[in-house]
Amino acid sequence: MTTSAAVTAFVLITVPATRSGDVVDKLIADYSDFVVEAAAVYGEADVIAKLETPSIQRLHDLVMNDIQGLPHVTVTRTFIIIPQLHKTP
Repeated sequence: MTTSAAVTAFVLITVPATRSGDVVDKLIADYSDFVVEAAAVYGEADVIAKLETPSIQRLHDLVMNDIQGLPHVTVTRTFIIIPQLHKTP
């Protein structure tokens, strides 16, 4: 996805710890048009994915229909970036 995405969000995903790698692999393989990064992490969530979508509706569909439908995904928490306050080096 290009950096001209209308919506950028981080999605925290809860899965059984032994399935984190499977979910990361699936996100990258099946949703590479929208998943910019995905990583297994320690902490409250098990996987964090950075998504870039052309619209809020596409983000909604991706999270609600696709990511939440993946095997072993039990919870998602989505954090939409405020573009005016997003800084990168």
